[in-house]
Amino acid sequence: MVAKLSPMVGEAWGVVRYLSTDERARRLADAEEKHRRDAVDREQGAREEGIEIGEQRGEQRGVQKGRQEGRQEGRQEGLQEGLQMVALQLLRKKTPHEEIAEITGLSIDEIRQLENTPSSQ
Repeated sequence: MVAKLSPMVGEAWGVVRYLSTDERARRLADAEEKHRRDAVDREQGAREEGIEIGEQRGEQRGVQKGRQEGRQEGRQEGLQEGLQMVALQLLRKKTPHEEIAEITGLSIDEIRQLENTPSSQ
């Protein structure tokens, strides 16, 4: 019936009939199927392990990059604060804004802002 509709189905039906009558052939087919499934399971396990390792490496690289960027940002902020402290000391000594800008590299506007902060007086 169904075998007449598709040659592949007919072939599969013939294999099923053969395996159901021959015990040795059935055990061999079962062993082959188990071997195939085990291979698929090993491949899937290896794939999942590879994905996990890749995720861990990516996370580690991200953390390292974040630390490096954080250190660089901290250095820049520290340098900026140091320049502002020097500028404040020069302002207390009544040093002209242009001279402070030349010494510190701060802009005239930044120096004026420092001059107007409560800590500068």
